[in-house]
Amino acid sequence: MAVEGQVKQLQAAQDQKRASMRTKTLGTLVGMFTGEHLTAALSEVEAGRDDDACSGGQFVDVAWASMRFNISMSPERYAQTKDNLAELVALRNDLIHHFLERFDIFDENGCCAAATHLDACYEQIDVHFERLKEWARSLAETQALASSFLQSKSFEDMFVHGINPDGSVCWARSTIVECLHKAETACQVGGWTSLDTAIEFISKENRDQVPSRYGCKTWRQLLRKSGLFELRSIGGSVGNRGETWYRIRAAPLRDES
Repeated sequence: MAVEGQVKQLQAAQDQKRASMRTKTLGTLVGMFTGEHLTAALSEVEAGRDDDACSGGQFVDVAWASMRFNISMSPERYAQTKDNLAELVALRNDLIHHFLERFDIFDENGCCAAATHLDACYEQIDVHFERLKEWARSLAETQALASSFLQSKSFEDMFVHGINPDGSVCWARSTIVECLHKAETACQVGGWTSLDTAIEFISKENRDQVPSRYGCKTWRQLLRKSGLFELRSIGGSVGNRGETWYRIRAAPLRDES
């Protein structure tokens, strides 16, 4: 099942989807459940479908989010589960619409037969109920883990600053590169920006944006490692590298780490 849309409208979209389910029949709900929540095991290629589909393939200028979850199982188990749930719906319909037609509850033998039938139905229903409870527990645990991660520093580093949990960096969307771009826009001279001036500019605007946060010892190392900037030294001499200047690279290089 997927929930998607503009971030500020996600709750409304979820509430609307929940409200629409209240008028559905049990058979329709089971069909939605097996079609959207359950899935036969997919290959990595099939599972990794294009996330751009969430916005209809269009570029958007607002925050857009898409959340997707399902219960994956083998094709054989998926087919069996669909059949079992269909049988459960049929059982429910039979109990609601045909129970009194099948059993004479005003007769002792009819009452005994009805009680025996209800006991058998209960056993069948209980098996499915326990499985549904297991899925619900698993979903609740997954939601708790997801919520914990979304509130963690690791998620903030990855989503906001471009620092992945394994320590690698998505330089193109990292906060520190964005800061270097801003410094370049504000401080460039003749198309080049003094690194010392940029550092001073960044320290005033974003004090927490430092090379060590991105696995680098120096700003110069960070500029090279990102592959997004050209560097040059001005005023250097033997044993003295001089002042470092940088500018955005027209064609970014691959990470040099």
